Amino acid sequence: MNTTDEEYKYRVSAGIDFELVPYRVAVLLTDYQPFCMYHAEAPVHAVRKTHLCPACIADLTRAFRLIADNWNGLQDGLARAGRAASSERVGGSADPSIGPLPINTDVSDAMGLARAAIWSTVGQLVQDRPEVRMPEDHSTDVLADWIARRHIDYLASHPAREHLHSVFSDVGAAALAVRDQAYQCAPVEVEMKHSHCHQFTDDTAGGRVPCPGQLVGVQLANGRQVVECSADPLHRIPADAWFQIQTKKAAYRKRDIARLQRKYTRRRDGNQSLAGS
Repeated sequence: MNTTDEEYKYRVSAGIDFELVPYRVAVLLTDYQPFCMYHAEAPVHAVRKTHLCPACIADLTRAFRLIADNWNGLQDGLARAGRAASSERVGGSADPSIGPLPINTDVSDAMGLARAAIWSTVGQLVQDRPEVRMPEDHSTDVLADWIARRHIDYLASHPAREHLHSVFSDVGAAALAVRDQAYQCAPVEVEMKHSHCHQFTDDTAGGRVPCPGQLVGVQLANGRQVVECSADPLHRIPADAWFQIQTKKAAYRKRDIARLQRKYTRRRDGNQSLAGS
């Protein structure tokens, strides 16, 4: 049996004694119980060669996905007022010698819980299965999505029930914290009627065509206000810049119309005077 120092060893029964073996061996020797480990009062059948029933497997998957899906929103909401120099005190200290923190500590705490839970899970996975290739991007949301898509079976069938229980508990608690903060960090969107995107996009033939999207005013959780396209969120501009542009356009149109009116009026008046003479 070839093992490496990186592989974590698990105790398995060997007759009247115990033996320490790596994950790939321990998972083959694990005695899986017929019922889910989380339904002791009303037993529910577990999925074959796992410790969990289908509902619990779905709950575990959902917890990882919740962290992955809401991570960007939490990053937007990390700065409570959108300005590091805000006078609003964000920290929990009442000591006047400690200046206001430029972050929302509630969001930061939720992200910290999620980061610790995800990295703990990934760390054990890498020890158990050194051959597994991690994503190049090690962001918390990317790793949470990676586990949800590819490694839930690994967790549900883990030879150490205590490890599965720890992951379920930690990731579940982190997911609840992320959900609560994501709800508070959700952006506020206001439809801007009759405002079409002025950008261009690629069509199926590789040409450039006007973007079909409508503009939406969005207030992000960090206080920033932007105007973005409903079809392509990359078509985004700060709201104040957009309104300045529109004001300049409106002023230009008014000046242009006034100039044409004056020119036309002078010409008409001149023709009338000639005709009158």
